[in-house]
Amino acid sequence: MSAAAADWLPAVDVTAAGRPVLTAGEVERHLVAQADETWESAGQNLQDAFQDLNALMSKAKEMMELAEKMRQKLLTNSSAQSNSNDEEMGSKQDMQDWLLSVGIVSPVTKETAGALYHQQLSRQLADYIRTPLEKAGGMMALVDVYCLYNRARGTELISPEDLLQACSLWEKFDVPVMLRKFDSGVKVIQTKTHSDDEVFARISSLAQKEDALQKGISPSDTAFTLGIAPALAKEHLLNAESIGILCRDVSPDGLRFYINIFNEIDLQNMYIKLVVLNTT
Repeated sequence: MSAAAADWLPAVDVTAAGRPVLTAGEVERHLVAQADETWESAGQNLQDAFQDLNALMSKAKEMMELAEKMRQKLLTNSSAQSNSNDEEMGSKQDMQDWLLSVGIVSPVTKETAGALYHQQLSRQLADYIRTPLEKAGGMMALVDVYCLYNRARGTELISPEDLLQACSLWEKFDVPVMLRKFDSGVKVIQTKTHSDDEVFARISSLAQKEDALQKGISPSDTAFTLGIAPALAKEHLLNAESIGILCRDVSPDGLRFYINIFNEIDLQNMYIKLVVLNTT
């Protein structure tokens, strides 16, 4: 290349190896261009992700609406048809479990309900908790209901005070559930058809088994038999003790209960026999 032809070319520094050396300004422009390209790519990926998320949320809403319709139909069918075979009952139970995991379609909020918030929350809670109560044997601890209900509401969480106030309003409404407080202070939600007598009969039967007559029964044993939480099992045992079905034994091994055999003793007959013995 001639010297005249090279006059119009920009001067570029070269290293000893013949490679060009970039100036500070050129390096800066290069880095800025790379950053812009990276941000543009990230922005496009984020936009695509939000589009996918919006589509997913739209489908999820449709699924939740469908689940709510199916749940209502299951509740209607279960109340209308009492005689079903085991296979049908198992299928219904599986469907109810799945619907329970889906959640609530339109949870009541203070923004949508306004002054009627607690009344509407009370009715929605009573409707929602029916299936979990049936699965739990007719009774659940209030704290368990709180966790389960908030999980179903998604991001629209409620406070413990709101839950308690909603439950206390059930006395004014014709709903199949009720709030109950044990003597120990433990609060539970139970169906109005729940019978303590049936629970006491099962506890009495458990306490009269051969192994239980020797070692007694614990809240854990009772919880396993009744299919309930140990805390609720303990409350049932204490209630059974209070009406004379059980006797308690407190030892280093813990709290255990035995069948109350003193109920089988005829005190009147024993008194007569003692009088006869003393007079002879």
